[in-house]
Amino acid sequence: KTYFFLTHKIKNGNININPTADTMTDTKKMTKTPTKAAAKGATDKTTAKKKSKSRKSAKPNFNTYIYRVLKETHPGIGISKKSMGIMNDFVIDMMDKLATEAKHDLDIIGKETTLREWHINTATKLVLPGELKKHGVSEGTKAIHKFRANRK
Repeated sequence: KTYFFLTHKIKNGNININPTADTMTDTKKMTKTPTKAAAKGATDKTTAKKKSKSRKSAKPNFNTYIYRVLKETHPGIGISKKSMGIMNDFVIDMMDKLATEAKHDLDIIGKETTLREWHINTATKLVLPGELKKHGVSEGTKAIHKFRANRK
């Protein structure tokens, strides 16, 4: 059988499409085959691009810390994977709320660009309700004092 192939010839910047009665082997002669080094380089570039595209932004993970606190407060109780996911989302949401409020406080002043201890302290007082506010502020203050003592 004779197959009709469209061959593209570029002449002087113009593309001419001519149907020819060539066989498959004749069209292979017209295309250039890349060298092994060029082919390897091309695959390396495409895989590098695929890796960068397939990566999503990493979601923070507090599972380890949630588990430690659970075992510290209730040593005999475990937690399911679904419950851990809910707790992780809760912590991420709370951190986001605190950071947003602290940044808002920072923007009001206008001069500073660094979040300080009192920005977070104020954000904690504004975001958390009642008893959680008191515990959050006291635990944060305790952590700051401990950090400064160990830094020296």
